[in-house]
Amino acid sequence: MRRLAAFGALAGFAFALCAPGAADDGQKQLARVAGTVQYQAGADAALHGIFGRIDLPDDALAVTLAQSRAQLVLPDSSSIDIGATTRVRIGAFNAVATGNPNVIVLELGALHFTIRHPAGGRANYRFQTPTSQIAVRGTDGYIVTGPSGTDFYCVDCKAGDVTVTVGTHSYQLATGDQAIVIGTTPANADVDVVARPCANPAAIALSDGKLGAAIPLDQRFDTTGAPAGDPLQPVAIPAAR
Repeated sequence: MRRLAAFGALAGFAFALCAPGAADDGQKQLARVAGTVQYQAGADAALHGIFGRIDLPDDALAVTLAQSRAQLVLPDSSSIDIGATTRVRIGAFNAVATGNPNVIVLELGALHFTIRHPAGGRANYRFQTPTSQIAVRGTDGYIVTGPSGTDFYCVDCKAGDVTVTVGTHSYQLATGDQAIVIGTTPANADVDVVARPCANPAAIALSDGKLGAAIPLDQRFDTTGAPAGDPLQPVAIPAAR
């Protein structure tokens, strides 16, 4: 019986290490969900594997390889699911009262984010890609980005909660809207905002089929080039304006 009890306690401890959960002590936590998940932080340029979950310092890089998935939990209980073949950098966490946004830089791949709705009218998260800046507050959405563009889909976005900026143009999105950005830089990108179900295969895969369930396989399409990208290679991101 003692051996069984000890084994049960050890198994529970291992599960606690490996299972995604709320961030503790005001830290950003990165958890491996499946496959190969790596991170890089500070002056150490090497990528290190994650087998459970870790606290991330500011400006850390998270990388997932093919058929892999991770989850990032922020101190305000907002969460970001990280899809396969993704490269994302996580800036410092700023409380709403500071007036500074929490910046998430998606260089390649797919994210699903559920951002806790803050008090007041200021957007408190900003997602950056090579072509776009997306300011959000209290939003459930998906972003896919790659060498030929960015695709953003609003699952639950109240009026005024999402602003997509590409170059000198800004677009307000609401629930069910999709911004398809085709180009390599803000200067040469074209933007199409449509109201229709998300047909991006990477977003559908990250949603476990919740998105695009009614869309036949032959009608799903990607405009970003993300599936062909290499998450081990850095991508230049224009400075935020």
